[in-house]
Amino acid sequence: MIASARSLSPDNAAWARRLATAGNTPAQTEYQIAHIEAGKEAESHWRTRFRNLRAEHSQHNASRELADEFGGLLKELALDKQEAILKCCGSGKEYVESHSAAFTGFADAHWQSALRNVSPSLMWAIKLRLRREELSPTFAGDDRDRIKDVAGLVGEALTRAAAALLDSVLKEAPLLENIGLHRPALTGIDMKLYNNAIYRMKFINALQQQRAELQGGSQK
Repeated sequence: MIASARSLSPDNAAWARRLATAGNTPAQTEYQIAHIEAGKEAESHWRTRFRNLRAEHSQHNASRELADEFGGLLKELALDKQEAILKCCGSGKEYVESHSAAFTGFADAHWQSALRNVSPSLMWAIKLRLRREELSPTFAGDDRDRIKDVAGLVGEALTRAAAALLDSVLKEAPLLENIGLHRPALTGIDMKLYNNAIYRMKFINALQQQRAELQGGSQK
């Protein structure tokens, strides 16, 4: 009878309470009414608690999904950063190689021009030195090559004289000033990754594997 009263409308529930308490003493009637009200209050409390638990569970699931999504995004950003570092190494190599090619071309062109325009007095002096080596060799040995010996002497003398010049004389050429005397600075580049081809290949393989694992996880 009590269970039936819980599922009735308020009017019917009141009628059911009267029916349930018919023929009882006042004390019994009061006890049964209190028991019914307590049951209704417990049921209301249980329903409220159930709704709260369901809401908490939904919120927990949403938070966990958001955390998973955010964690995946952080991993993807980390991989993007590593790939950017790798690309910087490639761009740095291209930059250095372009500078090297420009500088080499400039130096070779001036070398050939200088050889075509060697001072006649220097040529005369070299020719004289060759004759001198025939008469009074500087180096001992019958199998010596006097041309190679003189070339070594001339080359060393000219090279030492050129090395003694200040770098500022090179800046007199506007084009060379634009090219630059030194290798371009590679600020911010991972030099271990830049200089070590084996390490770079391992780095690439690791990136590809991590990217594949991340994409595979996101498709689940």
